[in-house]
Amino acid sequence: MAVRLLLPMVGLMCASAGAPTGDRATRATVERHVVAMGTSLRLTVTGADRAAALLASEAAVRAVEATEQRLSTWRADSELARFAAAPTGELFGASAELCEDLRRAARWRDATQGAFDVDLGELLAIYDLRGAGRWPSERELAAVMRRRAGPPVTIGARALQKQRDVAFDAGGFGKGAGLDAAAAAALASGASAAEFDFGGQLHLAGDVRARDVELADPRDRTRSALRVRVAGGSVATTANSERRRSVDGRALGHVLDPRTGAPAADFGAVTVFAPSAFDADCLSTACYVLGPARALLLAERTAGVELVVLEVTAAGELRARVSRGLRGRVEPLLSGMSVQ
Repeated sequence: MAVRLLLPMVGLMCASAGAPTGDRATRATVERHVVAMGTSLRLTVTGADRAAALLASEAAVRAVEATEQRLSTWRADSELARFAAAPTGELFGASAELCEDLRRAARWRDATQGAFDVDLGELLAIYDLRGAGRWPSERELAAVMRRRAGPPVTIGARALQKQRDVAFDAGGFGKGAGLDAAAAAALASGASAAEFDFGGQLHLAGDVRARDVELADPRDRTRSALRVRVAGGSVATTANSERRRSVDGRALGHVLDPRTGAPAADFGAVTVFAPSAFDADCLSTACYVLGPARALLLAERTAGVELVVLEVTAAGELRARVSRGLRGRVEPLLSGMSVQ
C-alpha cells in the first residue's frame, strides 16, 4: 500500500497493494471517517470478521472521544481546561491518564531543552494565531515570557498542582495521545491491525504491511518530494506551508519557539517516525523549532526515532537530510534533489 502524506492537516490517499494472501484473505476490514479534536480521523480496522472489525473500530473511536474530553483546550468542561482554571497552588485531583499525558509532555520539554512545551496558550493569544494573526509589541512578549518563567506544574500519580498561572495548548500532543489510545483500544478489542490518519498524522498498529509514505514538497504541497518505506508506528510532519500568513507585510508562521516566544524559523518541513504517536507528535514540533542540524542530532540520540528534514536552500532548491536509520529507505521524487 502506498500512502501520500501531504503535510499536517491534509488527508492521506491510499491505494491497494494487491490481494491479501494466507490468513489475511479471511479477515474483514472496516473503514470509518469521523470528526474529532477539530479535524478528521480516518481509520481502517481489520478483524477476524466484520463484527469483530466493527467492534474494534467503535472502541478506537470511543478512545479518541475520551482523549478529547480529557485534553481539549477548546471546551471548558475538559479535564485539562478545568485544571487550568483551578487556583494556583491548590491540589487538583486528576485522572491517571491526564497525569501521564503531562508527565510525558514534560519529559519531552526537558529532553528538547524547551523546544517543546504545552504552556503556550498565552503566546498563541498575543499572536492571535487562532484568528487573523498579529505581531505583539516587545513589551507584550516580554511580559508573557516573564510570566512563563519557572516550572509550571507538579505532577503526582493522581493529582496535579499549578506552581504559577498556566495556559495549556494540547495542539502539540493531543492527536498523538488520541492515536495511541485508539490503537491500543482497537487491538485490545480484537483487531489484528489498525491504520489511522488523524489530521495528517499517520499511525499503523498491529499486523500491518510495510508501505511507502510520500512526503510533500514544502514549496508546493500538491507534489511529492520524497518516498520513505515504513513498516509500522507513527509518522508526523510539522511545516508552515499550510498555515503561513502575512501580517503587516511580514510572514507569520503558526509554530512558536517556547524558549523565546518568537515564531520558529521557516526552513521547510520535518517528518518524525516513531513507535509512539504521542512521541512523534511532540517531536515533530520540537524538531521544527530546533532547526535541521539540531533536530538530526536529537533523532540520532533518541532510540526508535528517525527523521527527515526537507530543507529549502537559499537558492530555492530542495534538499533532504535523513537520520541514519532511514538511509537506504528513501527515494527522491524530484529531479536534481539531493539526499544527505
